[in-house]
Amino acid sequence: MYPKILTVGSAYYCMDVDIPSVPSNGGTASVKELVKYPGGTGVNTAVALQKLDADCVPVLSLGSDSNGTLIKDYLSSMIGSMMTVHIEKGASVGTTIKLTDVDGGVRLLEYDGANSFLSVGMVEDAFSSCPDGVIVNGDMPQEIVNTAILAANTHKIPSLVNLRGRQAGRLPIDQFRDGTILVMDQDNVQRYCGMRVQSVDDCLKACISLQGKVRSKCFVIRLAGKGAFAYNGKFYYFVPNYDFVPENRRGAEEYYNVALFLRYLFEDDIRIACEFAAVAETVVMLRKGGALRVPDYEDIRRFVIENELDPKLLIG
Repeated sequence: MYPKILTVGSAYYCMDVDIPSVPSNGGTASVKELVKYPGGTGVNTAVALQKLDADCVPVLSLGSDSNGTLIKDYLSSMIGSMMTVHIEKGASVGTTIKLTDVDGGVRLLEYDGANSFLSVGMVEDAFSSCPDGVIVNGDMPQEIVNTAILAANTHKIPSLVNLRGRQAGRLPIDQFRDGTILVMDQDNVQRYCGMRVQSVDDCLKACISLQGKVRSKCFVIRLAGKGAFAYNGKFYYFVPNYDFVPENRRGAEEYYNVALFLRYLFEDDIRIACEFAAVAETVVMLRKGGALRVPDYEDIRRFVIENELDPKLLIG
């Protein structure tokens, strides 16, 4: 029986623009490449869940404009039920424009659009679908995140909180209570713990500090370019990244979280869950096409077998 996972997050129409340089005031830059695709933490999480054999209940707010319709059609082709996807009449879908110059400098323009219409009531109503677990993305407003976590606790179902992104630093983590897994990046660990995390010892100290504030079963700290540190209150593990040159990074973060959560639900082992998630993230980043060509479980299985990785990573 496939698990049913409720996910709360954002929806954006994304445009990646490569330019030689950012023009000065009144100037013009020629665009070298323009890539458009559906994105946002909610959209990416929903698609990853379906690809990894889970039923998804996506709580999203889309605009009624043409780009919002494109995202709705994309999700409809991937997801069984759209009952919890809300279309805000008269609103434009959230939009992001990522500008990358020839030197690798990145600038992000973001318009929240219909994401700002997602309400506490929409999140609460979605729990009538009786999900088996919840994934909450920290790029949403405080009241949305807190409502989803509180509802998960009330219904006594496991949750993963993705405490990364621009909103995450303002979330009151002392109210998270019994969330199952808390995933953080280095910047937000520093915000909440007041310490930099560069080594395994730093990560352990940070997790012990967090344990006094958040009653989560597991903490996972993503170390940029290195791997992940996981702590379950008794034992800690460091799971390194695989060494490769990625074809793309679109949706990789959410795919990692979904793989981690589903694998953890299978046998309650945070180490093996992080190892499986590292493989899953590698597979998605090695694939051209990004969000529009998300790998499924069989792609991960093939990667494990072809590279002679530990067969214990696979389910069944």
